[in-house]
Amino acid sequence: MKHNFEHLIEHVDPDEFSRWEEVDLEIYAFSDLGIQVAINDEYTGLVYGNQVYDKYHEGQKLKGYITGIRDDGRIDVSLQPDKGRHVHSTFDKILDHLKEVGGKSEFGDKSSPEDIKREFKVSKKVFKQAIGGLYKQGKIKITDEGIELVQ
Repeated sequence: MKHNFEHLIEHVDPDEFSRWEEVDLEIYAFSDLGIQVAINDEYTGLVYGNQVYDKYHEGQKLKGYITGIRDDGRIDVSLQPDKGRHVHSTFDKILDHLKEVGGKSEFGDKSSPEDIKREFKVSKKVFKQAIGGLYKQGKIKITDEGIELVQ
C-alpha cells in the first residue's frame, strides 16, 4: 500500500525543531534538489542531493537530523549526524575496514572522493578528519601506501 503524504505540513515555526535534532524519516519523492522526506510522519523536509552518500528508495524509513529551518519555514534535513559525531562514527567504519583487509589499506589522503564515498559512505573531508583523529589516538599509521592499524 502506498503511503499518502498529502497531510504533511510544509512550513513550520523556526522553533519547532532544534538543530541536529534526531527525527524519523520516510522517503517519499526524489527531485532535482534532492530527496523529499516525511519527518516524524508530520512534516515534509528536504535532503539536498549533494549530501546524499548512498542509494535510497521511496518508502525507505531511516533516521535523520534537522539541519535548519529556512526563512520560508521549510525544513532542511541531513542523513548524517553533525560533523563531530559523524567523524566519530566514521572511526569505526575505518577500523572495521582495516580489520577486514588484514590491517593495511590503500585508502588514504590520495584516495579519490568517489572511492571514499563508495567504501565509507562519507565525504573525503570527513574521511580525512577521521583518519587524522585515529592517527592522533595512536590507532593507525598513515603511510605513502595508505593507512595501517597500529598493532
